Amino acid sequence: MEGMIDTFANRLNTAMRLRNMKASELSEKTGISKSSLSEYINGKYEAKQDGVYLLAKALNINEAWLMGLDVPMERTDFRYASNNGINLDGLDENEIEEVNRFVEFIRNKKKSKED
Repeated sequence: MEGMIDTFANRLNTAMRLRNMKASELSEKTGISKSSLSEYINGKYEAKQDGVYLLAKALNINEAWLMGLDVPMERTDFRYASNNGINLDGLDENEIEEVNRFVEFIRNKKKSKED
């Protein structure tokens, strides 16, 4: 895409090509009509927020990248972002709460040292 203006349509087409996904399959996965999807692909319109989310999720790409921001194309694993960057897979609810209390304890300890 060097030398090409990075538009929503260009990025959508790039992601579809890299994921080897046809418009009909993307339409099925997202529930976005084929006509709307065609308009996005051809650059006539850009998807609204809910459409961007559905497209990005189906293509396993980053929503911000699809919207034209200078971020990696690959989707971020938000399971970790929402848990202070900690992988909590395999922990039960009580163990997760204990981890969260410990994180809060460390933050308060650090804050006390700074005051």
